[in-house]
Amino acid sequence: MRKNRPFVYVLILIIIIITTGCIGGYDPISRGINRGISRAIGEHAENEAYKRTAPKEKLPPPRSANWGNFMAMQAQIVFTYAFSAGGLWLGQVEYMPGDWAKFSIITDGNNTVELERAYLKVDEDGNSWWRIGWVDGEDIWIYETLISSEGSLLRLRAKDAEGNEGEIPVAGQQIYFPPQEVTNESIEGATQGKASLSTQAGVFNCDHVVFLAVYGQGQVEWWITKDVPGGVAQYQIVDQGNVLWKSTVIAKGKNATTILGSF
Repeated sequence: MRKNRPFVYVLILIIIIITTGCIGGYDPISRGINRGISRAIGEHAENEAYKRTAPKEKLPPPRSANWGNFMAMQAQIVFTYAFSAGGLWLGQVEYMPGDWAKFSIITDGNNTVELERAYLKVDEDGNSWWRIGWVDGEDIWIYETLISSEGSLLRLRAKDAEGNEGEIPVAGQQIYFPPQEVTNESIEGATQGKASLSTQAGVFNCDHVVFLAVYGQGQVEWWITKDVPGGVAQYQIVDQGNVLWKSTVIAKGKNATTILGSF
C-alpha cells in the first residue's frame, strides 16, 4: 500500500464540512436517502473517527479484528460522502432495485475521486442491499450493506484498496445515522429556479435549490431532477464564493448487482 494516499487528504477536508452518517431510514425503495437531513454527531466525534481510520503505513491484517474495525469506521466516512452534503440530502426520486449512479467529487484542492452508490435488491423480508464504491486513483474501496426497512444496519461486507474482503460484524457500531426529513415546503422555498446542467451522464433539466449549511459552513447548492437515480445530478458546498466541494453525476444505469457475493 502506498503511504499518505490522496484519499486521506480528501477525507480531512470533507469531514470538516459534512456531518457524519445518513443512509438509514430506508423503506424497500430507499425513502431514507431520498429525502432528509442527516443527524449530526458533532465535529469532535467526526475528527476522532478520522483519526481512527486514516491509513498511515498499511492496512491492518485481513481477517483480523483490527481490519474489521478499520473498515467499519472507514464506512462511516464513505457513507457520509455518498448521502449528504452540509447535512442535507434533497433527492426526491426513489432508487429502484438495480439503479446506480456514479459521481465525480472535486475539492477546492483539485483532488478528484469517484463515488458510486447502487441499490442492489430487496430481499424477501423487505430489507435493502446497497453498494457504495469509492475510487481514488488506483485505490478502490467497496462496501455492500444490508439495511432493514426500519433503517437498521443488518450486514456489512467490504473490500479494501489492496483487494482484501470480508464480512464485518454488525454489533452496534455507529456507522450511519437515520436522516431527518426536509419538508417539501422547505425545498420549494429554497428553489431558485430551473437550470440546465450538462454532465458526462447527459444534460438534465434541474431545479436549483440553495440552503444555508445546517451543520457546516457556507451554503449548499443542489441541482435536483427526476432523471437521475436518487434525484440529484449535482451538489456543492460554497463558502465566501469558493466551491469547497462539488459532486456531479458522471454515469448512471439500471443493472447493479452484488460484486462481493453478498447474496
